[in-house]
Amino acid sequence: MNKDKKNISNSLKKFIDKNNFQIEYLIELKSDASNRKYYRLKHDYNKILIMDSSLEIQSANNFLKLSRWLLKNNYSVPNIFKSDKINGILIIEDFGESKFSNILNNNKSKVFYYKKAIDLLIDLSNKKPPSFLNQYNKNVLMKELKIFLEYYIFYKKKKKNNSLLEWRNIWKKLFNFINLEDSCLVLRDYHIDNIFYLKKRSKIKKIGLIDFQDALLGHCCYDLVSLLQDVRTFISFKDQDFLLNYYLNKSDVCTESFKRAYLILGTQRLIKIIGIFNRLKNKKQNKTYLKYLPRTWKLLNYNLKNPILNELKIWINNNN
Repeated sequence: MNKDKKNISNSLKKFIDKNNFQIEYLIELKSDASNRKYYRLKHDYNKILIMDSSLEIQSANNFLKLSRWLLKNNYSVPNIFKSDKINGILIIEDFGESKFSNILNNNKSKVFYYKKAIDLLIDLSNKKPPSFLNQYNKNVLMKELKIFLEYYIFYKKKKKNNSLLEWRNIWKKLFNFINLEDSCLVLRDYHIDNIFYLKKRSKIKKIGLIDFQDALLGHCCYDLVSLLQDVRTFISFKDQDFLLNYYLNKSDVCTESFKRAYLILGTQRLIKIIGIFNRLKNKKQNKTYLKYLPRTWKLLNYNLKNPILNELKIWINNNN
């Protein structure tokens, strides 16, 4: 239990006092790589969480806005019981311990659960996306790739202008293979720590969603590759192919162009992740995520075997 008020932001202290919650009933949950903090609150009327986004106020407002859209479209997201928009504090429903990261561990029915998560993505791709989201376009994708250069390839080294130019040209060519205008709602962090299985609910609502505040409008393959090439767990390459084909067989998409986008955006995502984990280590002295780097590289090297990515593979080998 977290009884030490020193660990709690001033905004949250005021919120707790205003709402007459007892500090001794707050339990801080393990946080992700963001500045948000989550607390489980034992309370009479509901299982609830407090989300403290006081350091990311816009993030809390994005969560509120997208939560309304997802609820309206019949998806399971946490009910919001109370909010302080000015300070970025939310009281939300607690989905409990049925995260995919908990239930998939040594579970022989993994494919069953992944199919359910994929069914949601297929359903989501058929919905008209909300108009208030920004585009996950080439500029955003290129900006994300800079993290890999700054905190891994060229960290504490002199940048090579020729290498940088070559890097940009390689990615410009790769992104030209993808029709980013053909977009849907991309949750962006669709992985086993952000997906719940709510067995008492029906159909698509069995899948519970959290951590969707960074959503954008992007290619529909992005969340699928986030799920199947999740660096926190490992799905065999055989099962990855099976589940990718499961999506394709149930969707009205061009198989060839979708697979190409899946490969390119999946590779961009893995490279970004390597950059982010190294940034956490080098900038914040947070080594928590380094344990996932071998798996990330394994997935990346698997992707780099594809001839489409040959120039990128050579560049990484020459500069790594």
